[in-house]
Amino acid sequence: MKELRIDTITNDIIIFASDRAKRPLDEVKKEEFSREKNEYEENCPFCRGNEHIADEATEEIRDETGWIARSVYNKYPILDYSSDEIFGTHEVIVENYRHDATFYDMSEEEFIIVFKMYINRYKHLMNEENIEYVNLFKNFLRKAGASLMHPHSQIMSMSVIPPEIINELLVAKDYYNINGSNIYEDIVNDELEYGKRIVYAGKKFTAMIPYASKNPGEIRIIFDTGVKLENLKEDDIAELAYAFKGIFRNFEKLYGFMPFNICVHTHPIQINTERYFNMHMHIFPRKFNFGGFELGTDMYVCSSIPEETAQFMKVEKR
Repeated sequence: MKELRIDTITNDIIIFASDRAKRPLDEVKKEEFSREKNEYEENCPFCRGNEHIADEATEEIRDETGWIARSVYNKYPILDYSSDEIFGTHEVIVENYRHDATFYDMSEEEFIIVFKMYINRYKHLMNEENIEYVNLFKNFLRKAGASLMHPHSQIMSMSVIPPEIINELLVAKDYYNINGSNIYEDIVNDELEYGKRIVYAGKKFTAMIPYASKNPGEIRIIFDTGVKLENLKEDDIAELAYAFKGIFRNFEKLYGFMPFNICVHTHPIQINTERYFNMHMHIFPRKFNFGGFELGTDMYVCSSIPEETAQFMKVEKR
């Protein structure tokens, strides 16, 4: 039986067709992608000891052994300051000195370092002149767009607000004007009451499988109203690290060592959107790429039911 659902945050249309999980391509439930086997690779620009290969560092977090996470200018930036039409600074956040580290096996302490780097670089880039938005994302494995296997994320300041964010802002503002309430607060309250799609309920954020998820296993983390990336406290970071560790351990049990993307949707820099827009994160598993149907119709097909998937993804309360 087919079911149509609409994502109220984006207005995306998703068709749920669980019988498509029975296609021959899906018979192997835990598709394996190759893991990196060495802590150090001689030709990797992000490995500790190969700093001369990478571009200039912008920040480092260090311990007695040397740097354990760092950020560098992207050698092949999407944005720079060569144009007046669109500009910004593009950096790579090297999440760990270990070449073989992944979100599937990082400790809570290592996740804390990752999030501290996110926050530090965000604070720096948001203060650049004439910047409207700071875009933070992660691609893991080549199928999800990663060109290098060393664990890393990317962050860039932008002189424009991306269309995806503009769409979310417009949807949220319309909802606020019509209903007099915050769409993200309403979704979180409804999901907590319903319970079946909740993955983890934190003090300042809630992780869930969206009611209308584009991908099997997609997770959305919605932060409380008024919470901004640059204002997260030590306790908030620690709880987020705990949740991420649990989510990715469960994710691997369910789907195997899979490619994924993470997109962090933060507040625009120059306009006040706190009344109706909440910071949130999207975690997109990439077992399948979008095909001609999705590209040609701007509709999506999902082969797993969110309520069923959430039962396998739940993380125990910290």
